[in-house]
Amino acid sequence: MSKKKRRTPNLPPDTLLRSRLDALWQPPRLATQPVDQAESDLTAATRGLRPESAAVVLLAAYLAAGPQAQALLDNWLPGWIASQGYASAFEDLLLSGRLAESQAATAQRWLAALGRAVELPAASGAGAFHSAHEIDDGSQAAVSVLWYTTPQRNRARGLQFLIDYNPPWDGAVKDVLVMPSKTPDSLLRRFIDIWAERGQPMTPIGAAEAKRKIIRALEANRAAQIRLSRDLVLARGLICEHILTLPDLPDTPGFTAADFDALSQTGQRAEDIVLFEKTVARRVRLDDGSEVYVDASLANDDFSADLDLSGALDELPAEPGAIEEPFSVDLDDFDDDEA
Repeated sequence: MSKKKRRTPNLPPDTLLRSRLDALWQPPRLATQPVDQAESDLTAATRGLRPESAAVVLLAAYLAAGPQAQALLDNWLPGWIASQGYASAFEDLLLSGRLAESQAATAQRWLAALGRAVELPAASGAGAFHSAHEIDDGSQAAVSVLWYTTPQRNRARGLQFLIDYNPPWDGAVKDVLVMPSKTPDSLLRRFIDIWAERGQPMTPIGAAEAKRKIIRALEANRAAQIRLSRDLVLARGLICEHILTLPDLPDTPGFTAADFDALSQTGQRAEDIVLFEKTVARRVRLDDGSEVYVDASLANDDFSADLDLSGALDELPAEPGAIEEPFSVDLDDFDDDEA
């Protein structure tokens, strides 16, 4: 009786390369291995692959390797890239906009070390601004800011700030939604146009007006002594790069990254207030200025209440032990071709 041969998985070459690099680029191995041996191992691992395919995997594996391994690789990897004729592949990937921001920055650094600097149009800060929108019913407000994430302006991200005028918030930022990287039209459809479907269309506003409204709300956090929510703290880098760099109006309050950090550390926790509102009651200010407590079972009227929002912060670092976010999004509605 003949024995059946065991079939080995038919894995794509780039998948095999990634697993090999993860093993080759362990810090203890890199720290003790001679450079010529490390270069030889990498040459063998990439043999037969198209340069662009190998380049993408090299970037992904490098960024996942951690600071210690990256420091060791930086000593010889750019030279190996030049010796293998891969520099042109990295240039093509950069100029075609096929790399994520962190990958593009690494590729630019490697090429610059080889004397082949590639200058790309700005894709961060005020120069990357796409659009801003708001909705404000006097009780709550939402302000959205979108920006491009690639020089070709075919991808974008955004932030949507929830502002509550009821006590104890009194105009403070209650939470933030971080939009994933998608095509601009996809983000507009999912995060902006959806408000019109609920009968509350968002209104386009300028970059400076959006910044003023957001900064005033952050100043309200200071006045109300409410600490910034966990989601806002996790989004600090995006806020500093894409909100604080927007142009000012004459009456825009001064606000710096240091001010943001101070609000992240002092005051009552925003999550505690939200938890009370969800489980006990929320305070509502009436038209005559008086305040009433509304039972939590009757007060589910956040702008975010009708949106099934979970996982939009998956690209940001997690913090254990935090309560469930009140303002998040289900990304399953995005078409696969927009990913």
